[in-house]
Amino acid sequence: MIATTLIASALASAVPAPANGADPNYSGLWTRWPSANSEALQAEAARQQAPAAPSGPLRAGSAELGARVGEIVRTGDCEEGERVARAAGDFPLVEAVRAHCRPAIPAMSRR
Repeated sequence: MIATTLIASALASAVPAPANGADPNYSGLWTRWPSANSEALQAEAARQQAPAAPSGPLRAGSAELGARVGEIVRTGDCEEGERVARAAGDFPLVEAVRAHCRPAIPAMSRR
């Protein structure tokens, strides 16, 4: 009973009473959905923009890019190989790296 009284008094003293009996302002506790949604849409749109295609030897579809990404993947760094292919804008090469690096899921055998 003493513990209950101590807990209740501690909780009562921790919550400040509103001044002049006015309702407390809870507006800062809620997230405004329209602003959160627009920020998320802007971030997603920025992430999905295609990178600028390089004009050098590592451009999309070039043999040099394929050879460079192949060397990277052969060393076992599939993430870097995928990143280099994506930076060059060669999305078929990105898919090829993914297909090579991620093992195929075997089909379930029927009994």
